Amino acid sequence: MRNFNTRFRLLDTDRNIRLLYTLFILTLFAGFLFTIYWAHSTTGLSYTGIAQHYLGSDATFGEPKSFRELAETTHFHFFTMPVVFLILCHVFYLTMAGQGLKLALTLLAFGGVAIDLASPWLILYISPHFALVMLLGDVLMLGTFLVMAGWPLYEMWILKKRLMAEGRSEE
Repeated sequence: MRNFNTRFRLLDTDRNIRLLYTLFILTLFAGFLFTIYWAHSTTGLSYTGIAQHYLGSDATFGEPKSFRELAETTHFHFFTMPVVFLILCHVFYLTMAGQGLKLALTLLAFGGVAIDLASPWLILYISPHFALVMLLGDVLMLGTFLVMAGWPLYEMWILKKRLMAEGRSEE
């Protein structure tokens, strides 16, 4: 994999590369919207709804999640969520954002992933209060996604300055 350094930036890419990155970011955005819809429809995105989703509820006739159900969901998410954020971080690292911001958002994003992966287990086997922790993880993932997706889109399509591409025609 190419080492992303200060000599290569999104501003220096041609339209085809910018289109590819844009389509990737927009697809991820659609995935996040679908996830938010799903989470809202199953939990109401509330502390009580999340706890009932994992612990079961007489009100909804829901059964507690089994070890097998949690293992299946965790297994899938352990492989997909880090890859999504790895690629998104790489695209974000191609921007002119400061190194401190890049590091902070990377740590917050992967922290949100870790919290999101651990929370169902903690809710089911330790305490329903970990539903609040799950909400924190979700906020971290969504917030970092919005910044790491929005910043590159801004640089690619709104910011007109080119660094290395001066004097070259758009391909």
